[in-house]
Amino acid sequence: MTIISIKKGEKVLSPEIDPSAWISEHALVIGDVTIGSETVVYQGAIIRGDFAKVKIGAKNVIQDGAIINTAEGFKTKIGDNNLIGFHALVHGATVKNNSVIGIKSVLMTGVKVEDDALVGANSFVPMMKKVPAGKKWIGLELKGENTQGQMWEIGRKSWRKMGLEMKNQDSKP
Repeated sequence: MTIISIKKGEKVLSPEIDPSAWISEHALVIGDVTIGSETVVYQGAIIRGDFAKVKIGAKNVIQDGAIINTAEGFKTKIGDNNLIGFHALVHGATVKNNSVIGIKSVLMTGVKVEDDALVGANSFVPMMKKVPAGKKWIGLELKGENTQGQMWEIGRKSWRKMGLEMKNQDSKP
């Protein structure tokens, strides 16, 4: 994994990663970033805390190519037990707990995704919008109840298990 500290003014901002987390050696973590326990970060993911802080809680799965960053005046917060899909962009947004951010979805600055919500694949959530708890956002709009929670829990657990198994193996088995 590539871990990079940055200097902002007189401060040096360095990532803090819980030792039980697994970060692929091909992921990039930069600046003011905190990553919680049992979170897994797959290949090609970029997590960048330069303009503001990125705080990622426990038991999250961040799949290949996801970008998690900040914007001036907008921290990024990801709670616990979320799945951030392949090539998703979380840009100065908040994702609470037990939610799924689908493949290639975009969360713009100020977005708040509440608990147990779903943002479908290829969706775009514009600045300052809210995805309420237990609801799903598909495409460009809110579209009703998220009734797929148990299915996604199986996916989160399996991807987290695989990542944690990779943490303890040699790079050349």
